[in-house]
Amino acid sequence: MMPVLDSQKYHLYSASCRPEIWKELERKDHPLNTAWPVFLDQDTCYQKYASRLAKCPGLAEFQYAMVEEDCGQETIAACGRSIPFYWPELDQIGGRVGLSTHPEVLKTLPDGGYDAILTRGFNQFLSRQGLLPPKPPSAVHTIKPHPVDYIDDICYRSEHPNALSAISITVHPARRSVGLAEAMIQAMKLTAMNKGLEMLVVPLRPTRKSEYPLVNMAKYINWHCQQYAPDRSLPFDPWLRKHVRLGGKVIQVAWNSMLIEGSIAAWQQWTQFDKWRVHSGSLKLEKGTNRLYIEVSFTGGLVPMRLYVGEDRCTYVEPNVWLYHDLNV
Repeated sequence: MMPVLDSQKYHLYSASCRPEIWKELERKDHPLNTAWPVFLDQDTCYQKYASRLAKCPGLAEFQYAMVEEDCGQETIAACGRSIPFYWPELDQIGGRVGLSTHPEVLKTLPDGGYDAILTRGFNQFLSRQGLLPPKPPSAVHTIKPHPVDYIDDICYRSEHPNALSAISITVHPARRSVGLAEAMIQAMKLTAMNKGLEMLVVPLRPTRKSEYPLVNMAKYINWHCQQYAPDRSLPFDPWLRKHVRLGGKVIQVAWNSMLIEGSIAAWQQWTQFDKWRVHSGSLKLEKGTNRLYIEVSFTGGLVPMRLYVGEDRCTYVEPNVWLYHDLNV
């Protein structure tokens, strides 16, 4: 059963109407910032765009904070970031009504997941404002985006957005299981509907995948939770299960959703180095570069990272899961 949020105690505000809340969230030691693994904060696209979402008129209204009010005191209990974007393939089939005959369009969401959609949404916003620098000649015939910045032709489109992507939802550790995450998802769906957008999509980070770093993501998301009888078809992963219960539908794995690179010393600082696990027999040759690497699992990683032999370099490429929400459900 879904928890029912106490509407007398919790109040939702956008960054456009309560910008001072988001000033508070700029503190690195805020509980909503320390809830995420430190290494994820090193993602290049996150560092470049995420902090700017609440500061841009036109994007601030898509950033949410749930505030707990108690005896005149306010506590930021949860926050959610999202970004509208133009999805040309969805436009070509006439919007969500065309999905019944063209469901394959859902699979045109970028394999770059989180990084790609954040980059796309923000640069399209700049393009609509006339603030995006001209496209360099070398980008005109780009087939695949750069693995870090994800600037491609679609980033230069200036059409009105037709979809909304969640970027993150974070709940204060002491306020979980009271319905805040569900309220954030519903708020994003409602905002998308009110803005005339077609659907909400999510590059979801499964919360328990880090317990099974060697399990293929495509296999993991098909695990079912046997304890939730009578509906045993619900996903095993609790975050994925929550979205499915709210009407979300899995599309596909975004295999290259986040990219974090750094020296061995940097990774030692970001993670619990004493708990790294080098997998026996994992010495491999990287296709295309012929670089030797070993796979290393670490606390919080959904998959092992690559530690390159003879180089002071580690690379972590995180897969996430694309899913979508019909706004009418």
